Amino acid sequence: VAMLKPEEKVELADRLYASLPHAYLDSVNRAWEREIDRRLDEYEAGKVKAIPAREVHAGVRRRLNEIKARRVSSRRAA
Repeated sequence: VAMLKPEEKVELADRLYASLPHAYLDSVNRAWEREIDRRLDEYEAGKVKAIPAREVHAGVRRRLNEIKARRVSSRRAA
């Protein structure tokens, strides 16, 4: 899998997802709907604050870069 091109990985993931039993997919979708409702309820009740997408994306990029740097570092040490 590591040697696949990104678009090949996406195609593989799509095929694997599509091959899952419908009952499982329905279960996953219901779980996500409950999670979305829970988060929306918390937001509307003022229990949590929204974070601008730009900040979220920057944080994700930062974390991914940290993970990538650790992998490169561990390969060099090996």
